[in-house]
This record gives sequence, structure tokens and C-alpha cells, in this order.
Amino acid sequence: MRWTYLYLRSRRLPIALLVSAGALVLTWGGWSLFTDRREIDENLAVLTALLALAPLIPTMAGDDDSLESTAALFWPPRRALHLLAFMALVAGGMLASAGTGAWFGPSGVVLRNVAGLTGLIALGVSVAGIRMAWQLPICWTVLQMLFGGLAEPGWREAAFWLFQAGSSRPAAFTGGALFVIGVLAYARRAGPRTAPAEAALGQ
Repeated sequence: MRWTYLYLRSRRLPIALLVSAGALVLTWGGWSLFTDRREIDENLAVLTALLALAPLIPTMAGDDDSLESTAALFWPPRRALHLLAFMALVAGGMLASAGTGAWFGPSGVVLRNVAGLTGLIALGVSVAGIRMAWQLPICWTVLQMLFGGLAEPGWREAAFWLFQAGSSRPAAFTGGALFVIGVLAYARRAGPRTAPAEAALGQ
């Protein structure tokens, strides 16, 4: 129990969860107040999922890489659980809107998009570190928002998976594959090591 408390505190998870919940509530409340349509706009739903997941990035590495690397802990399953728990909380918050006057879309679409974006974030962290990890999910999302309407049935559904119907198998495969690859990559490598001087500046 003490380890869990210290872990949550060192990774600033309570603050991240509050910010994430705030993004969901803001979109849900604004849509409920200013429109009579029940289903939230597709582009806005995807952006909200990304904004709700963004606070996850700073929590995916500690302030001292050397301390974590020398700790007598097996990190891969803990890192994977970290991702799974955060993704489940974001997806759960979005799915909970189904019983209200404004909802984020079909459950299959929500789960696919949240899982895929979580995988992209994890890939970004494992390759570029937490300071640059935002580039991959944001660029991917913006490109799909711009060109997603050009997708035709077939392999293009996999390329533009964020904006496909819940019945699209290629889109579901892409979202699931990105999640699995991202979790495995992050579990094995939590990004490039941060120099001690740089870590001190970030504290």
C-alpha cells in the first residue's frame, strides 16, 4: 500500500486524473448546454479523447531515471498496468455519458479510439521521451481529421481508423494493434534517459 501511494504521488497521477476528468466534463457540459443533438460531434469526441489522455504523458516517467533503474522492482508489468488503468478510466468516463443527454458515440468506437491513442502515446514516450511524446498522437489525429473523409472501404479504413464506423474491422485492428505495440514498447523501455541536470530543472 505504501509503495502504491508513493508511486501515485511521484508520478503526479492525482493531478493528471483531475485534468483528464475536467476535459471530459467540459466537453460533455458544453455540448449539453449549447446543442440539442445527443451525439457529440465526431471530431470533437476524438479531440476530447486526446485531451483526456494528454495528462497521462507526464506520469509515464519519474523525475530520476537512475533511481528507478536501480530499484529492486520489475518495471514492465507495472508500466503496462499504468497504461491500462489510465486508458480504462478515460474510456469509462466517455462510455458513462451514454446514459445522459450528450454522449461520445458508440462504445466500440470510443474503446477503439481511446486504445489506439493510448498506444500512440506509449510509442511516443518509448521512442522520444515524455517531452516529445505529444507529437505522434497530435500529428496523427490532425492528419486524420483533415483527410479522413477521403477514406474508402478497404485498407484506407485502417489508415484512417479514428473516424471509421464501429463496424469497420480494419479500423478496429489498427486501433488494437497500436495499443498492443505501444504497451509492449513502453513496458520494455520508458523513453530515453533524462540527464540528471535536466531532471533537476524539471523539478
